[in-house]
Amino acid sequence: MPGCESVDLHVHCVFSDGRLAPEALARRAAGNNVVALAITDHDTLGGAREKSAACAENGIECVAGVELSCEYNGREAHLLSLFADPESSWAGRLEEMRLARERRMYEMLERLGSLGVKMTLGDMPLQGGVYGRPHLARALVAKGAVKSVKEAFARYLRDDGPVHVAKKRFAFAEGVDLAKRMGGVAVVAHPGVSGLLDDLGDMVGIGVDGVEAYNPGHGAETVARLLRFARDRNLLVSGGSDFHAPGEGADVGSQRIPPDVIAPLRELAAARRK
Repeated sequence: MPGCESVDLHVHCVFSDGRLAPEALARRAAGNNVVALAITDHDTLGGAREKSAACAENGIECVAGVELSCEYNGREAHLLSLFADPESSWAGRLEEMRLARERRMYEMLERLGSLGVKMTLGDMPLQGGVYGRPHLARALVAKGAVKSVKEAFARYLRDDGPVHVAKKRFAFAEGVDLAKRMGGVAVVAHPGVSGLLDDLGDMVGIGVDGVEAYNPGHGAETVARLLRFARDRNLLVSGGSDFHAPGEGADVGSQRIPPDVIAPLRELAAARRK
C-alpha cells in the first residue's frame, strides 16, 4: 500500500476470530507500511511469543494487547489493554474467560444438535485462543449446513437466534481495572461504532486512559470529536483498523494513524509497570 508509515493498534489473528496466523498478518502489515502493530485478540493474550517473533521478522514493533469484552449499562463495550504484559499474574483472569467461552461453545453445539446439525469442537480448529460465533459460522459453511457466514448468523447465531448463547463479559469497571493491572493502557475501542460517544465522560470517571479515535467506522466528524474530547480530558489517543481477514472489512494498516500516537501509550505503560 503506497503512503507514509503508520501504526495499527487494533487487529486480530487466529488466536481469536481473525483468519491469519501472526506470521501472515505481520507480513501483510509490513507490506502496508505499518511500523507498529498491536494484535489485540478477544479476551486472550495467547500467542504472545509467536506474535512478537512474527513482528520482529518483519521489522515491526510488536505491541502486546488484548480486547476485553465488557458490559456497560447492559450493553457490550470493548476495551483495549495496550502494552499489556502477557506474563502478568493478572492475565490469569483471561484464562477464566477462555474457559467460559469454551463452555458457551459446547452449549451452542448442543443447541445445534437438537436442530439436527451435528458438530463438535473438532470442526472448529483453534490455535490456543478463544472461541467465538465466527468460528462456528465458518464451520457451518465448511460442513455445508449453510452457504455463507451471513446465512449462519441469520439462521442460527444472531443474538435472538435459536443457537445463540450470551457470552460472559467483564463489568466495565472490572475490565478497566484488569487492563491496568496487566500493565496495559486502558483504551475504549471504537466508541463511535459501539454507540458509546455520549458515555465517554462517565467512562473517564471510571478510569479509562484513552480513546480509539482512529477507526474505519468513524467518519471524519467523529474522529475530530474524539480528538477534541481526548485533548479536553487529557486522555491518550489510539487507533486501528480492527482487521480480521483479507476482504472482510478494513485491511490492516488501511486506517492511516499518525505514528506519534504510540509514544505516550508506551510511556504510560512503562510507568505503570514500575
